[in-house]
Amino acid sequence: MHVETVQTEELSKLDALVNEIVEQRKIVDIKLTTTVYQEKILYTALVILDD
Repeated sequence: MHVETVQTEELSKLDALVNEIVEQRKIVDIKLTTTVYQEKILYTALVILDD
């Protein structure tokens, strides 16, 4: 099992980056989180892959 982490301030960019990973590998699960940091929202996706 392998985990890829993607983080950005733009939700649409997060979607595009996760889609790139999904197209190339077999996905086990995706965990999405948001964090407020210095008045900005950071979107994080943990993509769990099956090696």
